[in-house]
Amino acid sequence: MPATSPYTPRLTSLYQPAARLAEAKDAAVYQQLQELLAHMPVAMYLLRGPMHALDLVNLPAAASWGYSLDHVRGKPFFEALPHLRGQGYEVAYATVWQTQQAVTWREAPISNRPPGGPAVLGYFDVSFQPYYEGPGCLAGILVTSHDVTEQVLARQRMYHATEELAASNAGLADYVTELTRAAHAAQVYAETQATLLAQLLEQAPLALGLLVGADYVVQVCNPSLLALWGCTSAQVLHQPLFEVLPELQGQGLRTLLDEISGTGTAAVVPLPPRLGEAAGEPVTFTFHPLRAARGQAIAIAASATASEYELARRP
Repeated sequence: MPATSPYTPRLTSLYQPAARLAEAKDAAVYQQLQELLAHMPVAMYLLRGPMHALDLVNLPAAASWGYSLDHVRGKPFFEALPHLRGQGYEVAYATVWQTQQAVTWREAPISNRPPGGPAVLGYFDVSFQPYYEGPGCLAGILVTSHDVTEQVLARQRMYHATEELAASNAGLADYVTELTRAAHAAQVYAETQATLLAQLLEQAPLALGLLVGADYVVQVCNPSLLALWGCTSAQVLHQPLFEVLPELQGQGLRTLLDEISGTGTAAVVPLPPRLGEAAGEPVTFTFHPLRAARGQAIAIAASATASEYELARRP
């Protein structure tokens, strides 16, 4: 997003004055966080108004369509991407715009046609979220799309293999079925984009946070991450992470964050889905160091995919 965007002051002002970092440091942290979100491997775009103009598109979204950002940005969705007509987008957009209720697709088959190439069928998990710019003021639709083609095709191959093996050997069929479950459980989502950062963080279906300084002060914590941690924003925002959630330190997270700050290397680690609860599959967290111009780590961005259960608990 250009530095002269009229929305930039609103992004940083939402976190003032509760935790006052130096102005230059704030600018570096948020600029790099925006860049991180914009390049995450999750296709995301924002449609504005009833004409569904592509106001904001990140690189993965443009790449999935086979076009440059300049080709699609600012155009009505179906003018820029006419080959996507008739695949359910019209109904989804109309439903969100008229009811102000989110729409979710799971493993939806979508045929995409890159410029000059043949149509390619893929499978996608797509979230259509109403986007507001004020209380009750619907401004557009925030769309997040995860490509799950490989997982779907792998599961289909496994399913056919299971059927064939089941006819001759029940024991082998059980083994393939277990492999199918493992392949399906291995799906990993990532996500989010950056313009109007605070509003997008609030509405994005990812758990996202920003830990600042040597004490890992929680500078940003969106509702999905709060749900995973089982906390309110008042309990954790602008507080050292391990003071408000000491159980995380007992799981070795502080040592890991110190290593990330020192080496500048990102890390992926599974953590319990709800603090204090033993049940449930671990949630995969990615911790990514953010650096100032001179190279020193000044913050760590945390992200994780929030489950439907956790999203349902969001206020």
